[in-house]
Amino acid sequence: MAVQITGNLAQAKALIERLRADKDKAVYVGFPAEFDEPVEGAENFNLASLAAVLELGNEHIKPRPFLRQTLSENQEKYTALFVQYFQEGMDIAQIYKELAIKAQGDVQLNIARGKWIENADSTKIAWKLKDVKDPKRRKKLRATLDPKSIEKNPLIWDGHLRGSVKGIVK
Repeated sequence: MAVQITGNLAQAKALIERLRADKDKAVYVGFPAEFDEPVEGAENFNLASLAAVLELGNEHIKPRPFLRQTLSENQEKYTALFVQYFQEGMDIAQIYKELAIKAQGDVQLNIARGKWIENADSTKIAWKLKDVKDPKRRKKLRATLDPKSIEKNPLIWDGHLRGSVKGIVK
């Protein structure tokens, strides 16, 4: 049996060359080392480590897979965008940049709007009292606080985690 290819292969060759030029590039979303910083109040614990604990959980913290969930739920969308941008003639490097920005925004949105397991009552109270320095006032306030009345997204304390998500091309 013989296979015969007919038609102009110039477009296919151009595609192969465009892909070959950036074959070692990829889109990464998360907390890259070059942007990492210590967590306030825990100088030996960086933001990437905090994100990993929140993402995967530990013996005291339930997992809140904001990163894996976002990327898994949007994989088809990113593939479709890649194809769309490519068909529009966009440069491969620019396609990667656009996808990195889109994925970054999706992760940030999921952090803010995701339905995450609530923090423990003790964590909610600690958050509410974090700026109260006087021990007597702190003790008095602790006795009056109802943790159920403290509505707080467990992934957003001050917006720093969400704001630190980066989409990059390497």
